[in-house]
Amino acid sequence: MIIKKVVSIISFCIAVLGAFLPFNFIIGSKAALFSYSSMVIPALGYQYSLLYVIFYIFTKGLFSSLSLIFFFLHRLPLVFATLALKNKDIKIAVIVPIVAMIAFCLHPVGGQAFYYSWYWFIPMGLYFYGKDTIYTRALIASFIAHAVGSVVWLYTGTIAVDVWMALIPLVIVERLIIAGGIVGCIYLFKLINYLCEYKVVV
Repeated sequence: MIIKKVVSIISFCIAVLGAFLPFNFIIGSKAALFSYSSMVIPALGYQYSLLYVIFYIFTKGLFSSLSLIFFFLHRLPLVFATLALKNKDIKIAVIVPIVAMIAFCLHPVGGQAFYYSWYWFIPMGLYFYGKDTIYTRALIASFIAHAVGSVVWLYTGTIAVDVWMALIPLVIVERLIIAGGIVGCIYLFKLINYLCEYKVVV
């Protein structure tokens, strides 16, 4: 029991540190950027519990200068990515992207860049035709987070149509990197668990 607590504390600390490291600027935003939280936090939730993800979001929200509603909306992708990782669920892998596509296309700006939302057919295809592995789940999680995050940015930001269109060829690279990072973080947490369980490091 003590070893499990040590493992979870070490993993959570790594996740929090990773969350503060910048990954890439969000194109169309002058200040916001991706951090490694998009990889490490869902992996933490997968390996341990969704409660760790919620705890991370709430604790970080306490120190945010943004309004709480705005802050939590922009952290929703982490929750949905974690849910997609933990279970192969039609509600997350199919219903969520369908709702996101409808919401995106109904927006005046999104409707002009509706091709952008076609990326969200990927998690649906993987759900129905892909083998259920950690790799396919990571891809599904990456694109589910993208769908939720894009809709949140669309409705809360001022990203122009030409920016959405310019992002289309970049999204696939970004999502593959994030999916690979999620898998890497999962294996990192498994390694930490192994080392602690066999008292290699504690």
